[in-house]
Amino acid sequence: MTGAVPTAIIVTSSTPLWYTTRATGLVALVLLTASMGAGLLSSVRFEHRSWPRFVTLGLHRNLSLLALAFTVVHVLTTVLDTFVSIPLADAFIPFIGSYRPFWLGLGAIALDLMLALIITSLARARMGLRSWRLVHWTAYACWPIAVVHGLGTGSDTSVRWVLALTAACVLVVVVLTLWRLALSWPQRPGWATAGVVLVVLAVVAGGAWLRAGPLAPNWSARSGTHSSQPRAASSTSAGAGK
Repeated sequence: MTGAVPTAIIVTSSTPLWYTTRATGLVALVLLTASMGAGLLSSVRFEHRSWPRFVTLGLHRNLSLLALAFTVVHVLTTVLDTFVSIPLADAFIPFIGSYRPFWLGLGAIALDLMLALIITSLARARMGLRSWRLVHWTAYACWPIAVVHGLGTGSDTSVRWVLALTAACVLVVVVLTLWRLALSWPQRPGWATAGVVLVVLAVVAGGAWLRAGPLAPNWSARSGTHSSQPRAASSTSAGAGK
């Protein structure tokens, strides 16, 4: 009984920030997915009589800004929470931390790419078109990296509704990407075919990794959660089926 009291106190004291961190991370993923979708629709010049193209462009920009805002809150609550020790530098410099360094490092890369996406979008008028496109398309890599980061670091990855939400986000982007590739096939058949193969392989590889990694037993230990971390981390992860 004596040893159980401190653990309960630690978990209770960190619970509000922990839940805020997880909630803002999931909301940021949804917003980033919506922004990605709007960007793909814009790339194929999608428009309708009741949905002009400028609406898609405005949504893409505003959703990106909103996703960044939730990501900033996600980072701040992660740093402020005493659940584990994560310095602010870990949020921007990849792979330097001690807590799940690889998976947390992916989150840092996703944040850096998101910042590059926002800054170049706001400064588009002052950049050359070729430079803007290069940075813009490279920055789109933040979406798949953010998805893997969330699955790899999230202690609630195995929760059914979290899995369903993540799967829905992946489905939206995969369908729109395949549509984008299908439309470009007449002009660039080789590029489009390679893109389809790459997307299919990425989905298959991602599913296999998810099954053997985050959804498999002992993922908390295998992902880089060291025994030196606070006791609440191991007890909460065990309670989450990790």
